[in-house]
Amino acid sequence: MTKEAGVRTEALAPTKPLSQEILESIPGALLVIGVAVSAYVIAPYLRQYPLFRTYLELKDFILAILFGIFIKNTVGVPSFFHPGLRFSTILTKTGIVVMGAKYSLSGLVKVGGPALVYIASFLFGSAVFLMWIGKKFRVPTSLAACLSAGLSVCGVSATIAIAPAVRARNRDMAYSIAVVLMFGLLALLVFPIIGRVLQLSDLQYGAFCGVGIVNSAQVLAAGFAYSEEAGLVAGIYNIGRVVFLPFVVLMLAIMAASREASEGKEGLQVNKMQIIIDKFPIFVLGFLFVVLLNTFGFLNKEEIHQAKIFMNWAFLLGFASIGLTTRLSDLKAAGLSGFLVGFLVAGLKAALALAVVLTLMD
Repeated sequence: MTKEAGVRTEALAPTKPLSQEILESIPGALLVIGVAVSAYVIAPYLRQYPLFRTYLELKDFILAILFGIFIKNTVGVPSFFHPGLRFSTILTKTGIVVMGAKYSLSGLVKVGGPALVYIASFLFGSAVFLMWIGKKFRVPTSLAACLSAGLSVCGVSATIAIAPAVRARNRDMAYSIAVVLMFGLLALLVFPIIGRVLQLSDLQYGAFCGVGIVNSAQVLAAGFAYSEEAGLVAGIYNIGRVVFLPFVVLMLAIMAASREASEGKEGLQVNKMQIIIDKFPIFVLGFLFVVLLNTFGFLNKEEIHQAKIFMNWAFLLGFASIGLTTRLSDLKAAGLSGFLVGFLVAGLKAALALAVVLTLMD
């Protein structure tokens, strides 16, 4: 059977009834809830110990990810749980939309204006630099583009977004995602310590996370691990990066096509407008809509308080689900050289981000 025939057969296959989808999702959903609640209950007890109270403050968001990873990579997660673990992206994006209730339009502009300048500089600069490095070291074009997207914009999502545009192989995607996730896991533990040692303000730390960490979920988890205000600032930076996603993907696709042409290979076809339309993050519009509702007084204090609770649990459940689907064995896909290159670039980017916030932010 040809690939095309296989696709047509799959498309014609009957979909499962909604009731069956819900029933199959229940075990996984209960597991996610169990991990999230465990993290929520245990996190306050860790503050009794000086190490966790002063430096390594493992709040419930980070614990949810770590607990999930521990379960996945020790006892494992049987297949009947899997249907209920597929909602991590929906949960985190829903949390971001509801997070809009914490902002007014003026506050968003105050934080978001400078954020867009920093983000654009780091995103486009690091993407161009990585493509240049890839060409110098003769890294295949598709792999260089995946690494450039993953380590500059928003990790896994950016890698998946660029892959079709540069005809990337699954191995290229796995390589990039492995580097992003491993650096992000380390950042979850190290960034809060750096913030405490250097006594960064909430604004400084939120910007540091928003620029220095590339995976969206890990940005939010590390930000809220420091303080709620730092988490909200990190969220704004994260949204700014996501907004730039289609434009960075477009730039990398054009650069990849140009490199292929210069090497005498069959050029990649780049549909500029289609890339922007396909990759634009619709949930950002939901976030802005909630911000406008709050700005014009449609949300009272009680509703804003309830929105905060909902946001926290959406993130907590989403992070637990992410942990439960993270296999450390997949991180071997990048190999030693991949980790060295990835960590070098990501580390330099984080160090530069720290220098910027210390120099230009109060």
